[in-house]
Amino acid sequence: MTCATCVIGAAGRAGHGGVRGRLIWQGGVTDQSDVRWSCFNLNNGGKIASRRFVAVAICSVTMVSSAGYGAGDGDATASPEAIRQFGELRAAQPAGEISGELELAIWAAEHGLPDKAEEIFRWILDHDPLNEKAYKALIELAGNRTPPKSSDALDDARAVLPKRFVEFETKRFVVLSDAEAQWTRRQASRLERTHHQFQRFARRLKLRPLPLKHKLVCVLFRDRADYQRFAISHDEVVDPWIAGYYSPAHGRVVFYRSEVNPSVVEAREKLKQMRADIEVISNQMRQAEREGKDEWAETLRQNRARYRAHLQRESDRVDKFTEQVNVATTMHETTHQLLFHTGVQSARTQYPIWVSEGFATSFETDNSGGAFGPDHEYGPRREVFEEHLRAGKLIELSKLVMLTSVANGNGETVSAVYHQSYALVTWMSRYRKKELRQFLDLMLAEPGGAYGGDRYLELFEQAFSDVDRLESAWLRHERSRVGK
Repeated sequence: MTCATCVIGAAGRAGHGGVRGRLIWQGGVTDQSDVRWSCFNLNNGGKIASRRFVAVAICSVTMVSSAGYGAGDGDATASPEAIRQFGELRAAQPAGEISGELELAIWAAEHGLPDKAEEIFRWILDHDPLNEKAYKALIELAGNRTPPKSSDALDDARAVLPKRFVEFETKRFVVLSDAEAQWTRRQASRLERTHHQFQRFARRLKLRPLPLKHKLVCVLFRDRADYQRFAISHDEVVDPWIAGYYSPAHGRVVFYRSEVNPSVVEAREKLKQMRADIEVISNQMRQAEREGKDEWAETLRQNRARYRAHLQRESDRVDKFTEQVNVATTMHETTHQLLFHTGVQSARTQYPIWVSEGFATSFETDNSGGAFGPDHEYGPRREVFEEHLRAGKLIELSKLVMLTSVANGNGETVSAVYHQSYALVTWMSRYRKKELRQFLDLMLAEPGGAYGGDRYLELFEQAFSDVDRLESAWLRHERSRVGK
């Protein structure tokens, strides 16, 4: 069992299993030198890209068991007679017969036993994911109900977290946090926004997401070291430097404040030094004024104004980078969580990386207030993909669709896989909606487990037809966009 792990950095090229993106400081305020602040872009052969940040998520999702489900109390008002009759019908129902289970669930829903009805509808859909009657009945039953708070996932998180963690609750999420309340509430709002946009896109693509069984769990850490210890000890995360992850085994997403990201901390220290240097210039200017050295005082005043303007620009850029890291990571990992908890992807099946990461990367955004998802481009992803396209570094589609891991890939391969998956899913979401939906249905109909690459290719071609023809159509579209 392997947890999904996410890395968000300032670079688009991954190194040994993930991206270690960093903000690199160049120069300093000394005398009248020109101070330069740059982002080290690993995607560009180590060259400096002064005005560019690329958010990259590296994830690996593998087969796990489903998280537990805490039942609601909807049956509490049922009559004793209804409960007695249900028991008799349950005892008379042959085990595992879907048609009989469907009739029993409908009866329970009609006789004031919504929890029992929901449990049976979900059992049917677990064994027959494309059962339209059970799906429609479950959607009607759930309506706009708030999912129950209790769950095994929540109990598990509480059991392993220190008592200082405070609980925040939204309509669909329970957040356990030891971070500042203001940041925690912003994170909770982003979780809800991801759910909203996920449902919007699902309707657009005519997917069939199930109602949530329970509120989903999110854990937020104030301190990066605490986060790392938790990730290693409780979620078996092998790359503790990552910015956030989804743990399928425990059904939770886990993040730490991007403000304590080492790159951000380093950048803040440089800004602090810049402020100290500006104060030195101010003192020199005041001394020159007292000594009547008006020309020198004016030179220092101009230098101070220039450095203050530069400090403000760089401070704004660090703020933007910090926010971009935080928002993109949150949307990416929460999308993984939603894909599995709504049954769009089966928790029993290992999926090829192109579809799991294609969806997760395409929900990344740096503006959670607007619409986002596969039907909206995310500039940093698009830009890196087009670099790979121009350089002829894309992976053959027939090979990409068979991949389930890039654990042993080099940085260039990892970057190509994730950005190519992003571009492929966004294209399919516009021009191959029916086929993409069919592929997801085919994966749901498969028995649980992991398969060989040939089986993934076979399923791909069942949905999309010949892989080489599809690749030609897709890349023809992409090349026309970049003028190649």
